Amino acid sequence: MKFCVLTLFPDMIRQAAGTSILGRAASNGYIEVNTINIRDFSANKHNRVDDYPYGGGAGMVIEAEPVFRAVEAAKRKTGENAKVIYMTPQAKVLDQTKVEELAMEDGLILLCGHYEGIDDRVLQEVVDDYISIGDYVLTGGELGALVLMDAVSRFVPGVLSNDESSQFESLQDNLLEYPHYTRPEIWHDKKVDSVLLSGDHKKINAWRYEQSVIRTKERRPDLLKNSYNVKVVSFGSESCLETAQKYCGIISRYGTVMDYNRNKLIKQKKIFAKKDLVVFVCDSAEKLKEENLSEITFKMSGNNTPAFLIDISSEDGENTGRNEKIMGLFKEKGIELIRIYEINDPADEKILGETALDVRSVMNERAKRCRYE
Repeated sequence: MKFCVLTLFPDMIRQAAGTSILGRAASNGYIEVNTINIRDFSANKHNRVDDYPYGGGAGMVIEAEPVFRAVEAAKRKTGENAKVIYMTPQAKVLDQTKVEELAMEDGLILLCGHYEGIDDRVLQEVVDDYISIGDYVLTGGELGALVLMDAVSRFVPGVLSNDESSQFESLQDNLLEYPHYTRPEIWHDKKVDSVLLSGDHKKINAWRYEQSVIRTKERRPDLLKNSYNVKVVSFGSESCLETAQKYCGIISRYGTVMDYNRNKLIKQKKIFAKKDLVVFVCDSAEKLKEENLSEITFKMSGNNTPAFLIDISSEDGENTGRNEKIMGLFKEKGIELIRIYEINDPADEKILGETALDVRSVMNERAKRCRYE
């Protein structure tokens, strides 16, 4: 991953990015952090890049031309397809889903404003995305750029020693992370819960989930509105079940896999709740035929339950009509099938990861719409 920060204060970026995990990641070649001083592209002999705002008012505005030339230089360093991001409070606030999306880019150019901002004409011409780190104002975009680089770098392979450290963080399931403890077992008369000492991983995971919910209720109850119980349902061959298990591990720490190849499970009536998020995984085009799906879903029903379907059958051709029938069939059962993904290579974890990100993005947008309706 290549980062290039356009700023009036490159030393501020270099000093912070040269320490701790970011510094080590750069030294080991996992990330590259470059800075460009916007002043270097000034046409003024004093390297001045700001001027008074048209219409009057307090403060100064950074001129368009130096920024434009700096972005051109940054693209030569970072790549012509590198996404240009302007750090500004006038944007959507950065969240975990956005961080993971940005981590899939090969390069990011981070533009830092100062004073009263940057001439809007150049922003319209060169900026691909606008990102805020919170609903407050800073003296410049440098701290925001550092926050974004730190968050994104955690998802670059090799930056963290333990892949799970980045995969399962606070907010991954719209739940805050559970409490952590280490030695000694008793400190100031406070004892570590006996479950954590039991060695029973099933009980430990259940305890962690319970504690995550409790902590979220106490500290961020707003997040619970966007939190779902993930169920990944497999109906197909053994390879389909393997894909479902892999996908469940990518999309959620606390998700469960349901194997509908098992006769016992097929015969059981299953009612999905409104707070369930169901992902169906199928690897057989025959299974997706209306008569076969009717048999599979006969015992299923939902309560306006959101769902997605991953088709790994590798069937070529136009499937629009078929997909509409599938969505209609699920709707009759109270399950809202939002999107169908067709994946030709289910072994490619990057593709599965992109699909999981899209699911979370869709669900986050739905939650936002619900808040405003």
